[in-house]
Amino acid sequence: MDYIITCISHNRHENINSFFKIIGTKEIVFFVKDDQDKKLYLENGAKKVIISGSLMDSRNTSLDYCFKLNKICIQLSDDLERIMTNDFTGKRTHKYTNAKRVIETVLPHFVKNDYYFAGFPPTNNPFFSLKEFEYNKFIVGDFIIIKPNNLRFDTNLRLKEDYDYTLQHIKELNGCVRYGSFLNSFKHYSNKGGAVAYRTSQLEQETIAYLLSKWKDCIRLNPKRENEILINKNSYNILHSKQQSLF
Repeated sequence: MDYIITCISHNRHENINSFFKIIGTKEIVFFVKDDQDKKLYLENGAKKVIISGSLMDSRNTSLDYCFKLNKICIQLSDDLERIMTNDFTGKRTHKYTNAKRVIETVLPHFVKNDYYFAGFPPTNNPFFSLKEFEYNKFIVGDFIIIKPNNLRFDTNLRLKEDYDYTLQHIKELNGCVRYGSFLNSFKHYSNKGGAVAYRTSQLEQETIAYLLSKWKDCIRLNPKRENEILINKNSYNILHSKQQSLF
């Protein structure tokens, strides 16, 4: 199955040329907030730009766009800074690659398995990434691979939508797979534009409350990081036991 590389982006047109280098291709469909975004992205080298509104609307429009063409959807964040290969020794290899090579490496495995959702570890620290494959664990939304399916991002959310989307796949489509051979670094809080423009402690807490209400025991607070959460490691069992009627 073929794929389309998409990027969900807002007010980061100045980063486009460096982004092309990290991805390894200019064949990227950008999903942006408004007319101003579209104009600036095209002026700065983007080949195809689609106006899609908010973050969640853009994520879902990207899925719709790819799935209508029966293509696997690759969603990338413009926060992506570099990708390091991982040799599972717990030490940094300092060997770097681009997203296109990563996609073409993991896609043969992903295409032949039963999962519809794939991604990579949420950390760039090899000490915490010692397995080539991990299943039914949190997949950070900055670099995700999705086969055509009916699940969409929850439009009630403005943050932490990747936690919700991971749990949707664990509950409805029997799980997800994480590829530990590649470790991604993201700018996140230091990158102007995107969610950084509206992320506040109050919004973080409102989002956490919503997710706790929706997913109950599948979510817990991160004891080491304020305004952060964790997906419980037994979420698959919770969602596929008799307790699933609670959801």
